[in-house]
Amino acid sequence: VAMQSVFAQTTTQAQTVFTLDQLVQLALESNPQVLAARDQSRASSGQLRSAKAIPNPEFEVNTGQQRGTSGSLTTGNVSSWAVTQPLDMPYTRFPRVNAAEASMRAAEANRIAFEVETIARVRQGFYELVKREAEARAADEDMDLTKQIRDRMQLRYDVGETARFELIRAQTEFLNAEIVAQASKLRIEQARSQLRKVVGFNLPANFEIQAKSAQIPQLPDLNVLLAELRNQSPELKRAKAEVEASESRLSFEQNSRLPKLSIKAQQYNDPNFTDRLYGLVVSIPIWDFRSGQITEAESNASKARNQLNAQTQTLETQLESAYKLYQMTSFQVKTLDEKVVQLAASARRIAETSYRYGERGMLEYLDAQRTFRAARNDLIRARFELASIVNE
Repeated sequence: VAMQSVFAQTTTQAQTVFTLDQLVQLALESNPQVLAARDQSRASSGQLRSAKAIPNPEFEVNTGQQRGTSGSLTTGNVSSWAVTQPLDMPYTRFPRVNAAEASMRAAEANRIAFEVETIARVRQGFYELVKREAEARAADEDMDLTKQIRDRMQLRYDVGETARFELIRAQTEFLNAEIVAQASKLRIEQARSQLRKVVGFNLPANFEIQAKSAQIPQLPDLNVLLAELRNQSPELKRAKAEVEASESRLSFEQNSRLPKLSIKAQQYNDPNFTDRLYGLVVSIPIWDFRSGQITEAESNASKARNQLNAQTQTLETQLESAYKLYQMTSFQVKTLDEKVVQLAASARRIAETSYRYGERGMLEYLDAQRTFRAARNDLIRARFELASIVNE
């Protein structure tokens, strides 16, 4: 097993290009917080075994000497033993086991919720890096284009075909594009570092991502999503299990006021006779009626129910808001992709052609280029926002 782990880690370090699914799998295998959540889930199974355990019997053994002080007593060794077996009464055993089972379900739901959250964080970081790389490619294209314009304006200025103002404007556009390109490269490194932090440091520092072509995801109706949320949400499953566990603990505390029973057998031996006794030991709650424990359990049960209601309302509200934002953003992406960016690209090509033939000035061409860049950047940003909404 150790050799396989070392081999897997070596293979991961040798690999440098990762898809989204590979990054998710790596995060689930190596993220310390995910591993800690799994350990907590396994610990709850141990608590369930403890709750199901039968109480151990109690053994008592005594020995000594009997020394006669009258003629009727014989001097010799004496001994006694006793066995007491507490009875695990159903009215306390069932609530205790039910509470442990509900706690285990809550821990398992918490593990699933944490893994889902980790997957969402990996996907968020992945899409952030995709966005930053797209912005960097666009910025490099802008810088190359503005450099060509600047060089062309420099030649025209040198031969006296244009004014110095237009040359300065072209130089300014190039410097701005260069600043944006440099800043975009820094944002890529920041996004890479953040993604590596989420996935885990088994991800090599020089990793690259392999992204598929972006498509607008289609979501079902809001009512379908709400029904899936109520039935499948790990957060709600955890909250429901905590309600069941708290109610079972309340039942346990209430039933603990009932008498506790134990079966006892004992024997006494001395040189003259042997006594065997069998009986029933009853623990009667005379002084302690567990009122404090019951009050605490009632408060915890009420708290768990209120938290379930609050969690349900919060998740449903977030889902409804996210769905409305999804509709708006998907429409925005479709409009930008099919209309705005294409129109801006057409206007840029027309302005470039007109500029080359002297029909338009350089300022109009730069304005058309700036409009195209703004529309293209809006599309990149809208696609990332849409992916983030669906990811949530």
